[in-house]
Amino acid sequence: MGTPEPCPGFEEEFQKKHGISGFGLFMAIVLPFAAAGGIGYYIWRNWSGKFGAIRLGDTGNAFDSDSPLVKWPVAAISGLVAVVAAIPMLIGSLYRMIAGRMGGGYGGPTYTSRSSFARGRGDYAAVDEGELLGEDSDEDV
Repeated sequence: MGTPEPCPGFEEEFQKKHGISGFGLFMAIVLPFAAAGGIGYYIWRNWSGKFGAIRLGDTGNAFDSDSPLVKWPVAAISGLVAVVAAIPMLIGSLYRMIAGRMGGGYGGPTYTSRSSFARGRGDYAAVDEGELLGEDSDEDV
């Protein structure tokens, strides 16, 4: 079952039955804008000034953000989370410092230039190309 096609000579009747009318097109365009405008007007009339207003001390309840019942537990929990998050970084840093002084570490000595790497490892220049690429090289293909 494909899309419907008009019979020759009956194109106008086909468009009347299957096409969108001018009124339908008008409603499809105007109704969404009218609905958005109506909802916006309703929100503007009923909630204007209720969001984002600055309230300076007019609450007075026990769970205010400046209350010691809220402020000190939040500060204690925040500090505990910060310390727990910093412990792995501290241990890793201490490990790298101690391992570096003992001559080890993650990758051995640190090289600052190509020449210092070449001086530190004289054996890498002696590797031939066949050893790196294996027996089946692209040059032979």
